[in-house]
Amino acid sequence: MTLLAVAALFLAAGSLLVVGGVAFALLLFFPLFLLALVGVLAGIENHTVRQHDPSMDARGWRNGS
Repeated sequence: MTLLAVAALFLAAGSLLVVGGVAFALLLFFPLFLLALVGVLAGIENHTVRQHDPSMDARGWRNGS
C-alpha cells in the first residue's frame, strides 16, 4: 500500500511537471515564434515579375477594347 502511495505521488509530480512544461513552452516559445515570423515576413521583398510590354491586355474585355 505504501508503494502505491509513493508511486502515485511521483506520477502526480511528473504530470505537474509536464503540464508546467507545456504552459512554459506556450508562454515563452510561442511569442518568440511570432516575433520571428514577423521578422521573416518583414524582410520578404516583392518578388513579383513585372511585365513591361504585356503581349495582351487581360482586362480588355472589361474595358471594352
